Amino acid sequence: MSWRILNRRTRFDIIRGILLVGLASAIAVYVTARDPGGDPLGNPLDQSKVYLRTVEMVGGTANVVASQITDGFNALWHGKSLAFTLAFLTLVLAYGYYFVTEDLPRE
Repeated sequence: MSWRILNRRTRFDIIRGILLVGLASAIAVYVTARDPGGDPLGNPLDQSKVYLRTVEMVGGTANVVASQITDGFNALWHGKSLAFTLAFLTLVLAYGYYFVTEDLPRE
């Protein structure tokens, strides 16, 4: 079966299904998400000057930046930000499906 054999209506029905399931899941996650418990101050080790200086001495400034990027990326998969991540990934998937199944111009 070729992707390009699908007619226009079927393609848009599949895209609507992707958007419906993905955005409904994002809304469900957003409604049921709780703030992470635990230490209200976060991890004080990651914010201490001694820790940051040690990380910089071991791996340089790039290591400090990489550590901050990793922390930011990990934050996308918890709590309410997971709902926004799901919504974004749903939109990317729907557009990707549309792009892959788009009819090519005939010569």
